[in-house]
This record gives sequence, structure tokens and C-alpha cells, in this order.
Amino acid sequence: MNDDDPREMPAADRSSPRRTPPGWAGTVRAVGSGLVADIAATMVAGLLLVTVIGGRLVGEGASAEDLEQALLASGSYVLLSLLAGLACTVLGGYVAARVAGEREYYHALLTGIAVLVFGELMLAQTSATYPLAYRLIGNILVIPAALYGGHLRKQARRA
Repeated sequence: MNDDDPREMPAADRSSPRRTPPGWAGTVRAVGSGLVADIAATMVAGLLLVTVIGGRLVGEGASAEDLEQALLASGSYVLLSLLAGLACTVLGGYVAARVAGEREYYHALLTGIAVLVFGELMLAQTSATYPLAYRLIGNILVIPAALYGGHLRKQARRA
């Protein structure tokens, strides 16, 4: 029997995800996967929000040049952006826990920390000024959101 061929594995082994390599390399792989999932989902969600809400704002008379400031002044955009970002972080925590295949909360926690650091670095590079209250709420909730993703994965694995 060839260990690398999934067709030759028992059905129970094929249905469970492969675990990452042990140690630091596995942790980096899991957290990196969660971070990439979060970033990709955030980009898609952000594009959808800018298209929908930005289109509405332009239709109401906002100029295309001032669209960024108009979006940041829109309470609905900022709130939906915060909620979408947190949902993407839940996804990132879930992906990290799934890739790791073990210690779901640990890998989700590290992913939440990575998302927090990455987000702050990205905000430091932009001229956009997000409302401080939303930024603080997002920073406070990002790690619990990632942990919730790890929790969802742990529950799914038990089922």
C-alpha cells in the first residue's frame, strides 16, 4: 500500500484533512493559510462594498475623486466594512484550524494576532482615516472573531 496515494487509504483517513508538518513549520503553514484566506476574503468583500455603496454615493452626487472620503463618512459603509472584516477573520481562524488539524484555538489565536498586526500595518500605510471608535472596536474583536473560527472548526471536526 502506497501511503501517498489517497485512493489506497481507508475511507476514514481520506475524509480527514492531512495534518500540517509538526512543530514550527506546521504552525507557520496553518497561520499563513488563515491570514491569506482572511486577506483574500477581505479584498473581495471590500470590492463588493465599494461597488455597491460607492455606486449609491456617486448616484447621490459624490464625485469619483472624493469617493474615499465619502465612503469613510458613510456610517453604513464603515459598519458593513467592520462586520465584513470580522466575518473574514472568522474564516481565517477556521482555515488556520483546519489546515493545522489540531490545537484549533491555538492556531486561530495566532491567526487573529497576525490579522491584527497586518491590519494595523496596512492602515499605517494609507492616508484614509477610519473613525477611531470603529477602529478600536475592530481591534478588540479581531482576536475573538478568529477564535470563533477555530471554535467552528473544532465543532465541525467533532460532528
